[in-house]
Amino acid sequence: MSPMDAGTAKKLIEKNLSYEEAKRLTVKLVQHASPQTPLLEAEAQVLALIRDVVKPELEQSGLRPTIDKMGNLILHLVGREKRDRLMLVGYAMCAAPSTMQNPYSGEIVDGAPYKLAGDCVWGRGACEQKGSLAAMLAAVKFIGANKLEIPSDLYFVVSTAGETGKHDSLAFVLEHGNVQPDWCVIDGPPDIQLGNKGRVDVLVIVKGKQAHSSRPWEGVNAIDGAARVLEKLRPMMPFPEEKAHSELGKVSLTTTAIESFPKATHTIQSECRIVFDRRLLPGDDPVRAIEQMKRAIGTIAPFEIEVAARDFMYPSEVQKEAEVVQALEQGIRTMLNHEPKFCYSTAANDTGLLNQRGIQAINYGSRHIQFQHTDHDLVPLNSVFDAAKVFAFLAIHR
Repeated sequence: MSPMDAGTAKKLIEKNLSYEEAKRLTVKLVQHASPQTPLLEAEAQVLALIRDVVKPELEQSGLRPTIDKMGNLILHLVGREKRDRLMLVGYAMCAAPSTMQNPYSGEIVDGAPYKLAGDCVWGRGACEQKGSLAAMLAAVKFIGANKLEIPSDLYFVVSTAGETGKHDSLAFVLEHGNVQPDWCVIDGPPDIQLGNKGRVDVLVIVKGKQAHSSRPWEGVNAIDGAARVLEKLRPMMPFPEEKAHSELGKVSLTTTAIESFPKATHTIQSECRIVFDRRLLPGDDPVRAIEQMKRAIGTIAPFEIEVAARDFMYPSEVQKEAEVVQALEQGIRTMLNHEPKFCYSTAANDTGLLNQRGIQAINYGSRHIQFQHTDHDLVPLNSVFDAAKVFAFLAIHR
């Protein structure tokens, strides 16, 4: 059978992929709580969303996904050829509800008060993971339900991550899931996201000497040492270097957590831990970034200071000339009848891991970052449906 031309693909999608299906899936996903907890990828609610919601939806469309040992879902559809193999990656975990009202209602609300067009779905993760996941799920179910032949292999991955700040989940898929994509589209905004900053979390441990707080002269207060560390690093915050990327701007450094020990009353603290978020530009070496911090801190007597890397995510950048970008541009022009726009993100995500391994990876979907982690988390259904149509086009025409 000859490859499907763009016009035929568009007509097939417009006939068989419905707004109501995208709406149903978005509401269903939002109504299933899957928040970030201290268990991260092992959180039962996250695993249940994949196992009890996403997997049965795919099976109802005649597809046979599998779930790996970390709980990630992997679907492999075999195409005619082994070139331009595409992987779509969505996420199951979303932010904790915090102070948001009715975070799992899935209520349909008017977007006008939020400067959005049309109906929106209300709920935690709607503007981030759940909207784009619904779009991908609708597109893949469309292929299965219509028993469509696709031009090349398609992988659909639903990762147990989404809010972890590390590559572990998708790295496990790449290493153990028997996936061999050439291209990857990870959930993202309605504009084509070409690049993002990376990040290394840096843990600074300050050690002193424990004593009773009625006799502070007998101890060495680690809190005082932590204050001196912050003083040493203050000239580097928020910008440790002057160099800048034309779209991503400068690298940054900030504190994200501080804690002292022991957890006891009336006690001079013997240890204080500070976590720093150090952002990275494409091409940056995280080891060099940490060495820069070590030099700035130096020696602070009488304290012992340890500086060590923790979680790390690669920065990422793909040029507009990349094949995956060109294919996504065609999908947007064909299905949405407008010219694609481009963007970059200061936040880290899994694209860097894929590009580092030679897989062209970018972000696209229905994310609306202005509502991330706020009390007004919602996604326009028109945006979800648009993304679903573009994902479907990419899958059946490339």
